[in-house]
Amino acid sequence: MKANPFALSIIASLGILASMQAGAATNLFDPTVTTATKLNAGAVTLNGTLHDTNGVAQPWTTQVYAQPGECMRLSITTTAFDAKMEVVAPNGEVFRDDDSGGSLRPLVEIASAPNFGWYTVQVAQFAGAPQADTDFVVKYGRFTAGNPNCAVPTSPLAQPRGAAAMKN
Repeated sequence: MKANPFALSIIASLGILASMQAGAATNLFDPTVTTATKLNAGAVTLNGTLHDTNGVAQPWTTQVYAQPGECMRLSITTTAFDAKMEVVAPNGEVFRDDDSGGSLRPLVEIASAPNFGWYTVQVAQFAGAPQADTDFVVKYGRFTAGNPNCAVPTSPLAQPRGAAAMKN
């Protein structure tokens, strides 16, 4: 039986696409909303790895869930590289941090989640510098409103479309 060149090219393309998505994670739903005041108490631990594909650092991405008004804290607790984190709310607000967690570790605190749904979290190497497969740990916690885990909230960089018009 002779191999079909078209079928082989499709299979090869799918393999390339799969390797490009190697840093991707899945949706994480943790129903726990804690009243604990100790930092990261009750937070879920997520282990991640940044991959370097031919000199192009691939970001690690996941989605986490939150409800309106909750305090949501995302912190990188261990890393061997200069990390940055970006969190995009379902309404389009963007929260970004580089070093607020100390020692080149990002920390995003959303004091009052703008709406319910999936928040996209992306961890990458600062300035996109290539980094060979490097591991890190993210703590993801949902807390009641006013919790000390969100004492120094991260300001959003961008407002959702139409937000400025709604304020007028």
